[in-house]
Amino acid sequence: MTRGGVRQPGWLGAARAGALLLGLAGCGVRVPPAAEPQLAGPQSAATEELRRDLAALRAEVATLRSELAQARAATEAATRQSSDGQRDALDALDRRVTASESRLGQLAGTVGSVETTVDGLADQVARLEAVSTPVPRGRLAAGGKATRPATAVAGPEEMFDRAMESFRNGELGQAILDFEEFVGKNPRHSLVPSAQFWIGEAYFRARDFENAASGYQKTVTLAPKGDKAADALLRLGLALRALKREDRAREAWGRLVRDFPDSEAAKRGRVLLRESGRGAEPKASP
Repeated sequence: MTRGGVRQPGWLGAARAGALLLGLAGCGVRVPPAAEPQLAGPQSAATEELRRDLAALRAEVATLRSELAQARAATEAATRQSSDGQRDALDALDRRVTASESRLGQLAGTVGSVETTVDGLADQVARLEAVSTPVPRGRLAAGGKATRPATAVAGPEEMFDRAMESFRNGELGQAILDFEEFVGKNPRHSLVPSAQFWIGEAYFRARDFENAASGYQKTVTLAPKGDKAADALLRLGLALRALKREDRAREAWGRLVRDFPDSEAAKRGRVLLRESGRGAEPKASP
């Protein structure tokens, strides 16, 4: 090939052609906007579209890397064979390669930004889907998350046992919901007074003494001589004392000592009455 009457070596033409191809490739790369994309339509569709754009951008980056490697190899080969008169052309080609490397770095940064955006959108979609999925009231935990799927058919004893399991595991909010569900569906069951007692216990452990007192009182009202009545009176007094209602607390303990004098709860009730320092404990009814 000749230029200005001087024949130029074939490798220089190849190098220039490589640089031209590299420049065209660099100009053809489309970079997504830097701003975070807005969700239009269903969030999952927007996320998938971003992931497709990201895959296309990665493919363009890979192509540019390949072309850049070829151009640099051509530059190095030309440098080994160059003369002083051709140094300017090689320097120009090297500047093109350097510019392409800078462009490649920008594209890599864009890829990272898009990846972060896609991950963030995926999290948003997951949260929106979780919120939009209705969950039966009885299956909600204290933090608002479903802990187990609602069963189509469950017997009263199974429901009660499941509520007790939640209580033993320290899932107080879940236990309250489960016991309330049991009471609502089985209002005449013999375990209802016990369920009310454990509702009171769950509230007491959560330091909600007002609702705890209500649960204990319902236990005594439903079964004044039941298995949980003595313990309910003891705990009722403790909840009332925490609410600064000392007189009502003493009434609960006095009834405990009077109605269940031989119970373990009554022993504790007598101690609490003495500690309150408000006169003698009531006598047991004949």
